Amino acid sequence: MRVIRSWRDRFPIEIFIVVVSVIMLALGWRIYGAGEMGRFAPAIHAQKAPSQLYARLDIRYPKPPIYEESYRMSDIEGVSRFQYTIRGYNGHEITVTAPPARIYDVSFFFGRLDQDGIWQLTNRPPLPDFDAEYTLYVKQLADYKKGERTITFTNPEYWATKAGRQFSIDLSKGVPRNILRMQSAQLADPRYLQIVKDFRNFGPDEFRHNVTVAQTRIRGLHG
Repeated sequence: MRVIRSWRDRFPIEIFIVVVSVIMLALGWRIYGAGEMGRFAPAIHAQKAPSQLYARLDIRYPKPPIYEESYRMSDIEGVSRFQYTIRGYNGHEITVTAPPARIYDVSFFFGRLDQDGIWQLTNRPPLPDFDAEYTLYVKQLADYKKGERTITFTNPEYWATKAGRQFSIDLSKGVPRNILRMQSAQLADPRYLQIVKDFRNFGPDEFRHNVTVAQTRIRGLHG
């Protein structure tokens, strides 16, 4: 006797359901999933981007009692570190250090430096009988972009308020008849003093208090 089997007998319904589900998932991924991944890809890329911020200010004095001050800040992958070191001409040194922590002090500080124009500063020649020599250093690695620079200058108050004007002559237009009408540019730039103030005012109250104590201590140990 011949037995006639239906397609259900030859192809169990459970396997059929699995095959259909796989096909639907594949179609759904091609239609919807790939588009969503494409939309979120930039955010995922940015989230995985390395983040490193460094800022430093070194101040060296030509006369006692303080020989050098140094502010150092960094934020690496969200972990902030900062410290202040002061050295006296008598050899004494004090360092104030904040423990590494996942706080926003340095990242906010770096944003302030950027807002106050640290990337636009340029080297300035030392003035005669300068009171201190300043060296600024900043480095940024974020969003797969990198920037780094070092700037040196003296007397930030002078460059911020008292610097004169710089005159230029364009000989392609002939010799100017009136020298008083030559093109000039103002050399005074308040950003030099503002950036120094940013470093001086950096940190929570406890950190700034300890910095003041260290400065008083070094001055008191002189002589």
